[in-house]
Amino acid sequence: LFSALRRGGRSVVKAAETAAEQRLFESVYLDYTSEYLKGPMYFQEDKLQGFLPDYPGNPMFKNGKMTSNATGNLKTFSSNELAFLSVLFFGIGLYGNIQFNYLDPQWAKVDIGENFNATYVYESFFLPISFFFHIAAYIQKQNGK
Repeated sequence: LFSALRRGGRSVVKAAETAAEQRLFESVYLDYTSEYLKGPMYFQEDKLQGFLPDYPGNPMFKNGKMTSNATGNLKTFSSNELAFLSVLFFGIGLYGNIQFNYLDPQWAKVDIGENFNATYVYESFFLPISFFFHIAAYIQKQNGK
């Protein structure tokens, strides 16, 4: 008690921080925070490794099974919706191809100097898209969606 009362009269002098110490603190703090922001939930190109790496927080595979993240923007669709779109796009694409080549042959029209029907070409572009909808529907079905 006596020593506590004796110390109470003195004022504590704190060491002043020099300008060099302030600059050192700022540089260390800046380096630390920039490395911290490269953590697992933040995108940073330096962290990407390998061929076509996953984005942080969006794994493409879990336990050897493909996740819905692999379908990209289609991950919010159910497997039934994707299957419907796959059949629809397949039908439109097949219609365009059959019309262009067999039912309304366009090469014969071009040979006689007429213009061909461009809508058949446009419709035929739906055929490969239907395949990707089919694959996405399969992935979603495997994931129970």
